[in-house]
Amino acid sequence: MSSRRGRRPALDPEVEKRLLDAIRAGVPLSDAAPMAGVHPSTVYRWLERGEQEQQRREAGLRARAGEQPFCEFRARFMRARSEGKAQLVLLVRKAATGGHVVRERTRTVRDPETGERVVQVERDFAQPDWRAAQFLLACLAPDSFGRAAQARIELVPAPKASHASASADQGPGVERLAARLAKIREDFAAELEEDAAVVDAELVDGPEG
Repeated sequence: MSSRRGRRPALDPEVEKRLLDAIRAGVPLSDAAPMAGVHPSTVYRWLERGEQEQQRREAGLRARAGEQPFCEFRARFMRARSEGKAQLVLLVRKAATGGHVVRERTRTVRDPETGERVVQVERDFAQPDWRAAQFLLACLAPDSFGRAAQARIELVPAPKASHASASADQGPGVERLAARLAKIREDFAAELEEDAAVVDAELVDGPEG
């Protein structure tokens, strides 16, 4: 493809096919271009010219005939990239929902009544993967399910209540629970001290080597 303005891009169909196949597979442009035999900066220039021409047309300006090939190339490039993303989303969704066959076993047995050979097929199906579902939600709706949303929830301060209202809301049940937790902490600390003392005794009073 020539980079001079006003000239039709002379991109070989095979070169473009290799480029778009790589883009569709998720390969970054910086790597997809050399794979197709063209410099990345050249592809960026083609895309920029196509975008500029598209903006001119959307603004109501007269189309420039020499830029039409760049518009068409940019459209094919954007379509290939979108198709690649869609394929990956479908794979993640498939893992999230499960139900697809992950293993299949075939065996031939003899029917005890008829004596004929019967082929039996056993299939194992994938279970739904909640981690894939969580990942997909975080990508498709980051404001609601992404890390930023989780951070906002953690940063929301708990409402402060006065001492009087807090005491009234807690009631005797909460007070008993607090006292029990305090007792557990004290017992745990005492056990740690006893364990430390036993260890020291073993180290000091143990049999000589």
